[in-house]
Amino acid sequence: MLPDSLLEMDGDEAISYATILAVAATCDGEFSPEEMSAYESRVASLLYQRDVRERLSEIVGEWIDIEYHLEALSADSVKLLLRDTILMAACDGKYTDEEMKLIKQVAKKAGVDDETLNQLYLWVVEGWGWFGRGHQILGISEK
Repeated sequence: MLPDSLLEMDGDEAISYATILAVAATCDGEFSPEEMSAYESRVASLLYQRDVRERLSEIVGEWIDIEYHLEALSADSVKLLLRDTILMAACDGKYTDEEMKLIKQVAKKAGVDDETLNQLYLWVVEGWGWFGRGHQILGISEK
């Protein structure tokens, strides 16, 4: 696993982060295989905490108060959430209106300006390119 600050989150922060990321993955009414895979990979590092696993299982399908969970996050955790929400929303190849609304809500809480937000979108595009380049190097066709 790549190094990340997610491992430094306490139980409450981990729950809020994972909850809002789940909203990002499902707010367009679908939970595509790509979104599920991305969600599981981002949240997996938090699941070493037993109470986090149990609490996440309990909230599946519940209405989520985004503002409540944003308030539970530190400034750095909100920024990590923004990064990962943008990445999560891009997994199925498009940003829906619901995903964009959530991204803007998280960006506002993070105090991130439009230029920084645009840099994050570019980072996602570059990341897909980087990943695709690995396929090219190995001669694996893209799907």
